[in-house]
Amino acid sequence: MAGRKRLAAVLIAWGCVAAAIPARADYSDGLVAYEQGQYADALREFRALARTGHPGAEFMLGVMHFNGLGVLRDEVVAAIYFRQAADQGEPGAQLAFGSIHIRGVGVYQDLVEARTWLRLCSHASQPELSKQALALMELTGPLMTAEQITQADRRADRWRPVRPGFARDPR
Repeated sequence: MAGRKRLAAVLIAWGCVAAAIPARADYSDGLVAYEQGQYADALREFRALARTGHPGAEFMLGVMHFNGLGVLRDEVVAAIYFRQAADQGEPGAQLAFGSIHIRGVGVYQDLVEARTWLRLCSHASQPELSKQALALMELTGPLMTAEQITQADRRADRWRPVRPGFARDPR
């Protein structure tokens, strides 16, 4: 009996979450709103999609928080969104997350972490992002020891995208 009550409570909770997510959340609509400076509309679209783990929406929320567009500027919140999207393999988020680690913006400065994410982005199928990542790696390389570079490269080689959610399974 207790198991049924618990199951019912879980189902009700999921129903409330599902009801809170607009049925028509659309990434391209969010991008159009963002480009037109309609940040409230963009936030609505991106937040709804981010609740489902959409990496592009998470990245765009990071951009909006980083730049204070439609929300208060918050580099820490931006870093969280960048990390969530980067974990899923979003190249723009990998570039952003690596970049903020170079100077410690919203995160602790960590050149090994920076190089790891930049190296991942450098393999992206988007040439402009890859070019930017390689340029940043070239600039930060001289600031790192050979051991740090090797450590970052090994992390990047072992990296695998993770599924979205509260508990991320690294498999």
